[in-house]
Amino acid sequence: MPTIKFTGPALVASVEENDDGSLDLISDKTTLESLNGLSYQDEEFSDYLYDREETEGFAEYVSGGILSFTYDSSSGALIGSIEYQLSRHLSADEVEALEEYTIEQLTDGIGSNFSQERALSGEVTPFINHEELSCHQAS
Repeated sequence: MPTIKFTGPALVASVEENDDGSLDLISDKTTLESLNGLSYQDEEFSDYLYDREETEGFAEYVSGGILSFTYDSSSGALIGSIEYQLSRHLSADEVEALEEYTIEQLTDGIGSNFSQERALSGEVTPFINHEELSCHQAS
């Protein structure tokens, strides 16, 4: 079954805000390693594909889309990913639309829900740097 995976470096924010409302980014190895294997399975990114005109035309061919994080020991970085399962390969235009949709979910949809839940539970919050998102479609 074909897949398409969006990945990017993950940044990790502290729970407590600074006086100016900003959050400190955490980069220590122990914290990053502790987030290896973390995933958010309450919602799948494909759940909302039919809600958008740009993605509804190919939504039936896309499933899955779990937000997950992996620690890469060779680079010392936390990597975030969203992997979809496909029943057929997507065209370049469809991949572009899926990428835009995925970024919106990361910044203001599922990603926001995930961040809020972690913050409310007092845990550090990883999030994918969507400006450095890469895409790989495989057979």
